[in-house]
Amino acid sequence: MTGLCLTPTACTTGGSSVNTVVPQSQQQAQDTLMNYLKRTLDGLPTGTVIDASRYGSAGSTGYCDDNDSTPTAPRNFSTIGELHSPSGTDNDATVRKVGEIWSSWGWKVIERDEFRKPNQFGYGPDGYRLQIVSASPRSFPPTVNAISPCYPGTIARDDIAFPIQIASDS
Repeated sequence: MTGLCLTPTACTTGGSSVNTVVPQSQQQAQDTLMNYLKRTLDGLPTGTVIDASRYGSAGSTGYCDDNDSTPTAPRNFSTIGELHSPSGTDNDATVRKVGEIWSSWGWKVIERDEFRKPNQFGYGPDGYRLQIVSASPRSFPPTVNAISPCYPGTIARDDIAFPIQIASDS
């Protein structure tokens, strides 16, 4: 199954081979996603934030295989939020800019046909994935998702908070 590697190895994600880095803890997975999201925001106009308020929760753990929900089944951590830009920002241009940011890190970035366009799906060489999809109507903010590689279910936790809002450090 795609992205279900639990040892540092080559997997296929987004149609390309990656050397998945298996998180050694859920905290590590969350910290890595937070770093990628902040780096994304650093490349956008000051005042841009990722806001999960509408979703009621910023992150969750999920099963990597829909057919295996045993306590030891591999899990991943994912987060979702709206990308709120300063007033007057072109949301479609922002979606494309985010893809350029991810590409500048050496990530494989593609636009997928089965999603509203524009969209950008970024696949990191370490197995982490980021995606941004435009909203309908276009005046609504795009949605950003971030997903960690799979890790052993034995280290999954439900008690590690993830911020509802993320802003750039710069």
